[in-house]
Amino acid sequence: MFKKNWSLQQQGVFLVRLGNLLDKGYSLSQAIEFLEIQEPLSHRHDLQRCLSRLRSGFPFYKSLEPLHFHTEAIGYLFFAEQHGDLPRGITEAGRMLLHKSAYLQRLRKASSYPLFLLCFMMMMLTMIQHVLLPQFIHLSSSFPIHRFSISRLLVQTVSFIPSLFIFVCITILVFLLVYFAWFRKLSTMAQINIWMKIPLVRTFMKLYYTHLFALQFSHLLHGGLSIYESLQVFERQEKVPFLREEGRWMKEQLVKGTPLDTIIASRPCYEQELTLVIRHGQSNGELANELFHYSQFVFQAMEERIEKWMRLIQPILLSLIGLLVVCMYLAILLPMFETMNEL
Repeated sequence: MFKKNWSLQQQGVFLVRLGNLLDKGYSLSQAIEFLEIQEPLSHRHDLQRCLSRLRSGFPFYKSLEPLHFHTEAIGYLFFAEQHGDLPRGITEAGRMLLHKSAYLQRLRKASSYPLFLLCFMMMMLTMIQHVLLPQFIHLSSSFPIHRFSISRLLVQTVSFIPSLFIFVCITILVFLLVYFAWFRKLSTMAQINIWMKIPLVRTFMKLYYTHLFALQFSHLLHGGLSIYESLQVFERQEKVPFLREEGRWMKEQLVKGTPLDTIIASRPCYEQELTLVIRHGQSNGELANELFHYSQFVFQAMEERIEKWMRLIQPILLSLIGLLVVCMYLAILLPMFETMNEL
């Protein structure tokens, strides 16, 4: 076993460069040897062992497994070897990893500073709750201030916020524990059924599954496989459980005589347009091309949806922090003013 020390960025850059070298006429082993020179020492050892596995007869996706490359990228490479266009498959896998790495970096960048401020505000509110507010409450209790005054409401609100924050953190922790201890052990179809019941997640997952199916299915059809043979390839691979389950189930439906577009229409995890694309592609004999182009359109829509969500994260967090600051100041100042008015 090798240490997992390839970041998504490093994996993506390596695969894109490897695919470009294969396009320029390098053999797979020559391209890896050339890229090995430019890698740090730890990565060189990994690539040497990858080359050793290649020379022992392992396919490329099997040779990369000990390097702990992203599972979805390994799935891309498996399909690339099946449809016979390895350079394009390697390049697509690299670009997919680079997109994921870029999104994760932007998400961390957009949320790290607001989350830091939010945690700092929670610490301040906790101190105010246990130090300042009790003194104001004790002082104001000696004056005939109206029981339901705004100041008392703000004091109670500010006092409640740290407890609410702790409750939210515990809830998130519980969800993570449930995810790793229970959800990940469910079958692929059971997981999909749960995803499809969550409004915001459902929209993104339908785009993701549609893109994944259309892209890999189109590649296999381009490689000369029939629809049934392509589904058999889906069923044989192990790195993308979703496609394995879909291949098995769709193959059974095809044997029963159900048309492919009808099978797709019955699945809740695909966009409705996929059914129309398959029907239109089968009618004009351009199913492979139309599936590929449609997968690119879906990928663009998925990117736009992610961009939209990311643009909302930072303003929402900063607005929440601003509201907390205002409430904190009001909770301190208003009791002071009311107390001064009673003197």
